[in-house]
Amino acid sequence: MKRLVLTLMALAFGAAVFAQSIRPEWDLRFQGAFINDEFDVSNQILAPSGTLGAARISPYVGLIFADNHRIKAGFDLIKDFGTEYDKPLWEPALWYQYDSDGGFRFAGGIFPYALLGGFYSTAIWSDASRFYDAHVDGFLVSWTGERSLYEICIDWFGKYGDNRREQFLVMSYGKCGLTPWLSLNWEGMFHHFASSDAVKGVVDDHFFHPYVQFEFSPIVPLDRLELSLGGMIGYQCDRDAGIRYIPKGADAIVDIRKWGFGVRNQFYYGESQAPFFHATDASGAEYGTDLYIRSSWWQIRTDGKPGLYDRLDAYWMKSLNDWVDIGFHAVFHFDYLGLLGTQQMLQASVNLEGLRFRRR
Repeated sequence: MKRLVLTLMALAFGAAVFAQSIRPEWDLRFQGAFINDEFDVSNQILAPSGTLGAARISPYVGLIFADNHRIKAGFDLIKDFGTEYDKPLWEPALWYQYDSDGGFRFAGGIFPYALLGGFYSTAIWSDASRFYDAHVDGFLVSWTGERSLYEICIDWFGKYGDNRREQFLVMSYGKCGLTPWLSLNWEGMFHHFASSDAVKGVVDDHFFHPYVQFEFSPIVPLDRLELSLGGMIGYQCDRDAGIRYIPKGADAIVDIRKWGFGVRNQFYYGESQAPFFHATDASGAEYGTDLYIRSSWWQIRTDGKPGLYDRLDAYWMKSLNDWVDIGFHAVFHFDYLGLLGTQQMLQASVNLEGLRFRRR
């Protein structure tokens, strides 16, 4: 009897200690975006004109336990501007997250893309895809060091269904900082675009972009002076049609910023990274943006020949405090014939993360 009492007391004490290590916390993210696309000057040959205006809010609540483990749940809600009586878009989230003291992170479930730390260009995510797709349905593994970051995630965003294609996306980013001003980087994706019950066919859409990045701001009186030089290679295969492409190209990026004002230019010369954009599937429907989540500018040319693409951003970005960022971009797109069109982007974001509930 005495042993049983001592055992129960030990269990109760252990439970009390464990309960003290469990703490509730909450996150709140807000993003507002206005993107106006004006591409009539080029007869909209690579991208249509249009306007994206929307606001999103993403509240999450959860428990942190044993200092490094979290379980959270919440949702993402998006409302397009000018759609007063239309229902907003929403998506639930539920995930487990582990963050070690040594910079290792693991997440599994349905979790915000904000947990990823890498930079993914428009060759992977278009502006619209980046804004409207809030969550990863899958897993993330990453490690962050003093000058380095490595991550890989799998996003299973299409379950086989009557009219829904099976799709999953593997993304990876890496940055190996050799010095304060030199790093070896990559971004990449493996996109599996498969059949639905209504339409058969599988297309492989893979992309890899390794590059060398120089950051000279530590040695010059600028907030940023960045130069990136890299190559791009893709693998595009329509398995049923038996058509395969391995598009290749090279790019150079210069980014200069001071007092929040900046100019960024990306120059690419090479082959189309979206060669099936205007091809059709077994039902006769164009693949278009159903297949490609990257910007349609990466078609490069409509005739399939190699060409150049140049994107010039003039921008202003400002952090109002540790949580709030605002910015404006004027974007100009060019090809070998000249100006393709312009964009005006206005964005605001609020990120309140890992906040504790107040105790009375």
